[in-house]
Amino acid sequence: MPHSTASIAHYDFAAADRHAVLSSLFGVDTARAEHNVYQYANRYLNDYDGGVWSVIPLPNGGGFMQPDGDEWLMFTGEDDAACVTVSAEAAGIIITALVLSHRCFMYDRHDEEELADLFCRRHEQLLDFVSDHAERDAIYLALFGAAW
Repeated sequence: MPHSTASIAHYDFAAADRHAVLSSLFGVDTARAEHNVYQYANRYLNDYDGGVWSVIPLPNGGGFMQPDGDEWLMFTGEDDAACVTVSAEAAGIIITALVLSHRCFMYDRHDEEELADLFCRRHEQLLDFVSDHAERDAIYLALFGAAW
């Protein structure tokens, strides 16, 4: 059952193709950003214990990573500000958005303009996709807390 009103394709990539999609998403910071995705998943997804993640390119040029499977996961934000149960796809969107946002701010503060621009653009592209997502409200609650 699709979880969004926007049409996205889930691909089975060969390792080289997966790396190309990740490089498009994260640029020269691919290794660290991908590692951050797994770290954030361990931190924010209750009962998450690792696994294979897919890379999902979006038609607007952005993309996200998501844990494989149809499992529903509980996201718990900082200081329990947000606690929502979401699909694996929505969990991946949330975790990827957090990583993109963090790296955008980090590179902006370290005068790495090109990387800051890339991560900010990818974050905006992902949020554009979320605006039509069936789990939009849960994703926004996870990302923006009570402010949403």
